[in-house]
Amino acid sequence: MGRMWAGQLAPTDTGKALEAARGCPDAWYRVQALASVAMHADPHVVLSVLKEAAREALSCHDAYGRVAVMAWPLEVAYSRGHRSYAKDELKKALLLAPKVEPCASRAFALQILWGGCYAAGEEFAEPVWQAILCLCNPDRHWRETRLFRHIAEVKESRHPGGAAEVIAAMPVGKARAALERRFKAV
Repeated sequence: MGRMWAGQLAPTDTGKALEAARGCPDAWYRVQALASVAMHADPHVVLSVLKEAAREALSCHDAYGRVAVMAWPLEVAYSRGHRSYAKDELKKALLLAPKVEPCASRAFALQILWGGCYAAGEEFAEPVWQAILCLCNPDRHWRETRLFRHIAEVKESRHPGGAAEVIAAMPVGKARAALERRFKAV
């Protein structure tokens, strides 16, 4: 409720939206709520709200939560012009990514993080893509397969031929062969 209420209040009343966001009992929802407040806050307040969101992300009960939930404040930071801050916080999130266990959870955390970063700017998502290439094997688990398929689909939808770049970066194996077949038909 607090996350939804903060999101509804954010466009018109930053103070009440912050109060609602801070009242969220779970860190995951608190971070998302704070990010929605930062999206609408006056420029002089945005960075302090984003810093609060990043601190709150560290309150998540595991590495999965700490990595994945940063997608929301990072997207806002980058799109609101706090690019240097966003890049620094992204580096911190990516340093936590190898600690996310099991590998299936790591893949999903990186998918969420990549999605938020990609929505803000394709170049902003590049470090996440590089981490995915190092930390995820698309032939190890269905979530890792899905991660590569998702990125190929998103890139292809934005730039015809973009899936080919994803496929070329993948290791030879069943997942790569499946994507090659899928995108040949496109």
